[in-house]
Amino acid sequence: MTTEAAYTDLSTPLGSLQEELSSLIETFIHLGVQVHDFKATEEAKLGLSNNINKVVAQLKDLSNRKDLSNVSIPLEIINYIEDGRNPDIYTREFVEVVRKINQHLNGKSLAFEKFQNMLGHSIVKEFPDLEKQVEEITKRTKV
Repeated sequence: MTTEAAYTDLSTPLGSLQEELSSLIETFIHLGVQVHDFKATEEAKLGLSNNINKVVAQLKDLSNRKDLSNVSIPLEIINYIEDGRNPDIYTREFVEVVRKINQHLNGKSLAFEKFQNMLGHSIVKEFPDLEKQVEEITKRTKV
């Protein structure tokens, strides 16, 4: 199962965490709307109090989870979120950087392979008695 699939599978710790966080975010949105439109009526006070208690309970539930004790979140992602940025954009940028690095390293690998073949051919051409050793070295260094 891929990591992305684990986020959507509610039977996994990360999947259930995603569900809990979505619920918490929804509660924060409702709380924000209530605070913005707050009128000092008893009903509004009760609704606001209920949502504040719900947020506290949800945060308490999240902090008490034991199944996520071995999950580490990179500091860069936490800083990214604290700066008010979307972590999905961080992931997309990270994947793009890794793809570019992989392409660069693949190009280097191909260049070294061509160089190895050219060098081996040149050595065999100049020193025919070393052909067996060059072939052996070439076989051992092939990926």
